[in-house]
Amino acid sequence: MFTNEDIKFMKIALKLAEKAKGDTTPNPLVGAVIIKNGEIIGKGYHKKAGTPHAEIHALNAAGNKAQGATLYITLEPCCHTGKTPPCVNEIIKQKISRVVIAMSDPNPLVNGKGIKILEDSGIQVTAGLLENQAKAKWDLVLF
Repeated sequence: MFTNEDIKFMKIALKLAEKAKGDTTPNPLVGAVIIKNGEIIGKGYHKKAGTPHAEIHALNAAGNKAQGATLYITLEPCCHTGKTPPCVNEIIKQKISRVVIAMSDPNPLVNGKGIKILEDSGIQVTAGLLENQAKAKWDLVLF
């Protein structure tokens, strides 16, 4: 189901997530990497609560090259409006073709809904890659 390349890029996303350790509470640590033709075209991490999420930073870095690319993200993209708009909307708008997720978001506002929205939009989604490593790095939030 997952390739060696998938593992390599998810490990990069996990490392990016660590950059904000201690700065995102009450939000989790999240990293994202966008790959096209085997090359990183965008990367980002959630820097601070209330600011854009990891995938938004990665999409902004990729710019118009994001179409048809693969997004690796350590946590399921959000699908609700909080302090920021839903990340799934931007992923769909930028025409990402595949999303690889380390772990589903246990937040009841998301919890599989983000994955379903992406899949319903024709995006190939796979989850569970390096899930235990993602959970270990995640500053757990009780909902």
